[in-house]
Order: sequence, then C-alpha cells, then structure tokens
Amino acid sequence: MTSRERVSRVLQAQHVDRVPLNVFAGWNTGAREQVEQKYGSVDAFYQQHHIDIVTGVLPRFPFGGPEEHAQIADLDRYLELDPIDPSAPHILADSGEDSLFLSFNDALQYHEQEKAVFVHTWGVFELSQFLFEKNGMPGTQDALLNMLAEKEKSMEIYQKLARWSAGCLEGALRAGVDAVELSDDWGQQNTMLFSPDLWWEMIFPATKIIVDTARKYNVPVILHSDGDITKVLDGIKELGLSGLHPVQESAGMSFQKIREALGSDFCIMGGLDTVTALPQMNEAEIRDEVSRVFDGIKNSGPFIFAGSHMFQDDTPLTVIEAAYEQAYQLAFF
Repeated sequence: MTSRERVSRVLQAQHVDRVPLNVFAGWNTGAREQVEQKYGSVDAFYQQHHIDIVTGVLPRFPFGGPEEHAQIADLDRYLELDPIDPSAPHILADSGEDSLFLSFNDALQYHEQEKAVFVHTWGVFELSQFLFEKNGMPGTQDALLNMLAEKEKSMEIYQKLARWSAGCLEGALRAGVDAVELSDDWGQQNTMLFSPDLWWEMIFPATKIIVDTARKYNVPVILHSDGDITKVLDGIKELGLSGLHPVQESAGMSFQKIREALGSDFCIMGGLDTVTALPQMNEAEIRDEVSRVFDGIKNSGPFIFAGSHMFQDDTPLTVIEAAYEQAYQLAFF
C-alpha cells in the first residue's frame, strides 16, 4: 500500500495496513537545521522515518503582504479593498513563508513518490489576525476586540476572507490535492478564545464557505485548531469535516470524548504534543508517551500520527527520532 493510498483510505475510515505518519505543516528553522545537519535534507528524514504526508501551504496575506497590511489600521479600509486575485499563479507557487513551509506546487511534486499531499489553507479567524499583524506577531487582540466592538463589520470581513481563502484553495483542489488542512485556532487552555454563540453566529457560516468548496471536489477537510474547542464539536460535525488536529490533551481535550462526540469514522490527527512532550521528555519517556497515545487511539477509529504543531527549536532531534521510530513500530495492524 502506498502512502497516498494509505492516507486516502484512513480518511474514508477504511482498513489500512498501518497508521499513517505525518509531520505537521512545516519546520521551524532550528529544528530543520538539526535534520539537515544529520540527514542532509528533510526528504531524507521523511524516507528514513516513513512519513506519509507532505504539506504545501497557501499564502496568508489577502491584501498583498505584511508590509501592505501594516499600513492599514482598521476594518473599514479592508472592507473597501479588493484582495489579491486568488487564482493568480503565485498563490500555489509561494507559501509566503519559504523558510518554514513548502509552497503547494513544491509539495505536489511528492505525488511522484506516491506521498499524500495536503494543502494548508487559512480559516477566517486566523486571517483576521494576520490583517493586523505587527513585527511578525499576529493581531489576536485586534481580532477579538473587533468581534465585539465591530461585530457587523467583522462578520462582513469574515465572509470576504472566506471567499478569498476558498478561491485560493480551489486551485489546489483542481490540481489534485489529497486533503485540506484548514487552520483556524479557536481555543486556548481549557476553553475557547470566544463564546460558542459568537462562533456559531460569526465563524461557522464563513468557515462553511471554505469547507463546502473542498466538499464540492470530494476532498476531505481536517481542521487544525489549537486549544480546547470541545464546546463547538457539534458545529464541527455539522460543517462536514473529516478530521481534527491536534486534539490537544494539554489544553483539556480528550481523544475518547472526540471519538464519542464525532463518531468512530472521524479521523484524529496528532498524538505527539510539541509543547508538553517533545521538549520535556528524554528518548525513553517519549517512547512511553507514544505507546500511551497508540494504546488510546489506534484501534478506536481513523488515526494519523503527527506532531500537535511544528517542532520547537529546543527539541533534541534524538527525541523526535525516538518518537517516530516508536510510532512506526506500533503503527501496523
């Protein structure tokens, strides 16, 4: 069974020979340097550790780039402007973060190796933060304040951002991507960043535009959201998503509750916490942690093993290697 077949089948809740292995989205600079120093390339690491998925990332600045965004101070101006053409060739050719991510076109070349290719596209709340990014820091406070102080305008901008994100995504869908990784952080430790009522009123209808675009092409969508989003699991089910990443246990999420709430056909992607496990544990401890995760998830339904986020630069490469070695040993059915 090829990697691409394996991932396709697991996302359809069909039998596979083993659990697919993934590295989430991209690589932080320090972690990448460790890999390249030892293996020569990230590709060599992927081959050595049986990684099944490669992800291409779409740009995250709808109105040109961080420099252009930095000159705009309020929602009114963004509502007046037209975003860049989502069908422009550079959308699939430029991730906007070349040091961290592959572009979608670069990722798509991994179909030649029979790898599954994911496209990482941005949800409306994250995009609303990037509108007010300053010095590389997203404008989370601005986005949250706007939800309350400028509610109607925020809803309007969410719709605008959703149409742009869906338009960017459509090019990847036409090119033959295997799954969509929709990134939109809604949670924090033990609760959400905003109320479930606001999520249903403001975030859900805009997110549905993006998800429905993928479903039109029969391509599954996995939601990436950090933090605890338990309070909107019913909405996640209604959106028609196929999977959730990372189900962050350290924020109060539970693999068992996700299975119970979303069903035995719903895919969980994750299991390797990049904050509380990888940087904190030695090689023996991380092997035990991976075993614990597999014991809890592997036989309960579709599962893709992956980091909860990009690997932190202070994580020893030997610990990352031990995690994937253990995962591969446990992955077979």
